[in-house]
Amino acid sequence: MMLAMFRVMLLAMLRDRGAMAMTFLLPPLVFVIFATVFAGASGEDIRLRLAIADQAQTPASHRLVEALLADSQLRASRAEPASDRTVRRQVRAGKADAGLVILTDPATPGTPFLIVTDPTRAMASPITQGRIQAAMNEHLPDVMLAKTLEITGPVLAPLSPEQEARSKAIVKSVRKAAEAGEPSPQPARMFTVEQISGAKKGRGTIVYYAGAVTILFALFSAMHAAMTLIEERQAGVSDRLLAGAAGMTPVVNGKFLFLVLQGVLQAGAIFLVAQVIYDIPVRANLVPWLVTSIAAAACAGGLALGVVSLSRTRDQAQMVSTFLILVLAAVGGSMVPRFLMPPWLQTLGWFTPHAWAIDAYHALLWRDADWTTLYPAWLVLLGVGIAGLLVAHITTRLVRRQT
Repeated sequence: MMLAMFRVMLLAMLRDRGAMAMTFLLPPLVFVIFATVFAGASGEDIRLRLAIADQAQTPASHRLVEALLADSQLRASRAEPASDRTVRRQVRAGKADAGLVILTDPATPGTPFLIVTDPTRAMASPITQGRIQAAMNEHLPDVMLAKTLEITGPVLAPLSPEQEARSKAIVKSVRKAAEAGEPSPQPARMFTVEQISGAKKGRGTIVYYAGAVTILFALFSAMHAAMTLIEERQAGVSDRLLAGAAGMTPVVNGKFLFLVLQGVLQAGAIFLVAQVIYDIPVRANLVPWLVTSIAAAACAGGLALGVVSLSRTRDQAQMVSTFLILVLAAVGGSMVPRFLMPPWLQTLGWFTPHAWAIDAYHALLWRDADWTTLYPAWLVLLGVGIAGLLVAHITTRLVRRQT
């Protein structure tokens, strides 16, 4: 009996070639994609987009700018016009991951560099600082020596007996201050870091992941609900509906409308929590938020209906939908922020609905973008949803002809 059951299940899997392919061919492919994504997020392949404004306009600052523009680990570009306002605008609009404003001559004492970052790109600031220091070590060693002497000169220079006694007294006082929990003197700094927007700390990250979770679970829910197409086909309900004059058209359209409503309500639940707990300004941007949510829900619903209609069995549909959801989520930024990925993978992300939905929500609720910035994302999301809906209609008509 046991061997007979084993044989039955084995034959069933061998006959369903689609499910067999999903079981044995797609997992290695998913592994390759995830390995690429998370290897890129480790830091070796990160190439930040850096906007540079040289306000100092000195020989040393020119050398530094040229070194950064030639740095293969960065995608650096000059901000035009070269002002801190331009840099802030580019970082806030998402056109740059970080911005560098050279305030004064790097060779002179003081803090010559202003780093402008978006809080949603937490690693951008330390990576930028590291690349600047590496460029200065390689291309401006004289400037780095001057900065080092500025910090260490009083300690390393020959000391007179009076200076030595004073230094010992200073070391002793610093140690006592540290033991008492008091702040210790800090050496001269090269960098000042400024985060864009005066909003509450962390709100940009919350907006990002609110959008990421919204499109991710919209697809999960839509795929699950769209499985009723296969259940109705297997139960013979579709055959009776296809015998009618209207066919499956009203059924598919009705399911699509339900999935859109479900996705909008789901998005509403997520962003209601974001509004109440984290003070995300959803109510102040209600109309564009609603349009964005409708577009995202339509995309998820149409894509789900299209994918499920092309599947012959429920098992096949589940495997395909799970594969698509995981891959799209990984590449589109729902699991790892896209700025941490290699450049080619960031470009590939624009072929996923996740990247467009996340960027639309983020632009609306964090960057204060208007509809002229949002409408490309709306058109892409709606286009994907309508394309999936058309595939579902065509597939059901082909089923009718085959029967």
